[in-house]
Amino acid sequence: MMSTASIITGIIILAVGTYAMRLSGILLNNKAAVSERVKGILSLSAIVILFSVAMTSTFFDGDQLADISKIMGVGVAGILTWQKKPFIMIVLSAAIVTAGLRGLINLWG
Repeated sequence: MMSTASIITGIIILAVGTYAMRLSGILLNNKAAVSERVKGILSLSAIVILFSVAMTSTFFDGDQLADISKIMGVGVAGILTWQKKPFIMIVLSAAIVTAGLRGLINLWG
């Protein structure tokens, strides 16, 4: 278990690092040139990281596999996102599918 002091120290380190990165952007301004290829790679790497986190949280709940209703709800959200549907429709549809499947599973189980 982590102590309060170690948590506060971690928060302070993260805050200082965040502000140092922001300050370096202001100080460097346009002094460091980055090629379009590097910008593209950095953009894609951010997408890969976000996708990895989304997939991990979709298929795992702690150290166990997630239930099928959660996986199906995220699948519905993915399909609707791919079809460029409105955000509120995506969220509500995913929630309805997940809740509906959980309700059916509870009825049968």
